[in-house]
Amino acid sequence: MIKKLVIGLICIAILGSIGFGCATAKTAETTAAAETTAAAAETTAAAETTAAAVETEAAVDLAGKKIGFVNAGPDDYYAQFGNAFKALAESYGMVVTELNSDYKPEKELANVQDLIAKGVEAIAVITAGAAGSAASIQAAGEAGVPIFFIAGKPELPEGYDLTGHVTDNFVIMGYSLGQWVVQNLPKETKSVQIPGFLGQGPAEGQIVGWNLALSEGGWEESFMTKSSEWQRTLAIPITQDLIASGREFDLIAACNEETEFGVLQALEEANITDKLTVSYNGKEEGWELLKNGKMLATSPNPPSLNADLCVQQIVRHLSGQTFLQYLQIKPWAVMTKENLDQAIPWITADYLAARAENKFQWDLAYYEKNYEENKDMFAEFDAKLAEYLAQ
Repeated sequence: MIKKLVIGLICIAILGSIGFGCATAKTAETTAAAETTAAAAETTAAAETTAAAVETEAAVDLAGKKIGFVNAGPDDYYAQFGNAFKALAESYGMVVTELNSDYKPEKELANVQDLIAKGVEAIAVITAGAAGSAASIQAAGEAGVPIFFIAGKPELPEGYDLTGHVTDNFVIMGYSLGQWVVQNLPKETKSVQIPGFLGQGPAEGQIVGWNLALSEGGWEESFMTKSSEWQRTLAIPITQDLIASGREFDLIAACNEETEFGVLQALEEANITDKLTVSYNGKEEGWELLKNGKMLATSPNPPSLNADLCVQQIVRHLSGQTFLQYLQIKPWAVMTKENLDQAIPWITADYLAARAENKFQWDLAYYEKNYEENKDMFAEFDAKLAEYLAQ
């Protein structure tokens, strides 16, 4: 049932990504101007066009409104989140203060409390840990400050709720990538997973989806190493230990492209050239790996898009407009060298420029509709993750 639903939704998403949007003259002018300026100027110009082009325009003047953004940790993925979030929010005139939790739940709470004290009118959080998010939500609730979460699944304290949540469905990400592997590689392929930071939710989601796809395909269970915590530097010794262990393997599934680069470095240093790799993220650095065949495929989750949708939720809230409180999105496809032309950029200036030209789906209303139409499928995958976490 899940397999049929996912395949169907992938087809719908790919078809829907062609020719979407309502480009305006102002968009075209801004894009043309952006091409003649430096990267920083491109980001500013495209962001201004972005604010003007959003279908659901702010019903009130948002200029000068203070917004807080609490990032989870020092990872490239989260850094791109921050860059895109600030550019998009500032395009509406909002003033963003960004703080980093360094993967520590107690620091996340301190950051939320600090932003409340600074008088922000909304807070967006990428949680450092699902369990610790409850304290952040309660602190914001007690202060009457709207709090939004991006990625992961926050834990709700009794009597409190968050204002909005946007996340990739990481189970679907893992499942889609696992399906691609099952459909494109020999059944006797021996695979290894290097998971991301455990305890936030995304890494566990990837594991559940990947294992489910391999199980459905009748494949041997994938061996799992210790976590790279999304870090290239940690992935190197993990891969070195795997090689030294003598364990037979043909394929490594890296939790993200930073881990992928660490894996490739360790394999290269050991003069090993017969191993295959796949990954998650779909960022620009990984595109070259797809082109040259060093990475076969990746399941994309551009932080730029997540940040965009969160900002649109905040804009709607501050404008007194309705929006879907809990929103999940899925990868538009498994990325390979064959479909790179459809990739959604991570880099903020490139994302905003492509957004202004409506080269991909970015409007909140589109993703809300997609989620509502496929809510049962999302719920089915969520149940698989909940079952895994309860073990």
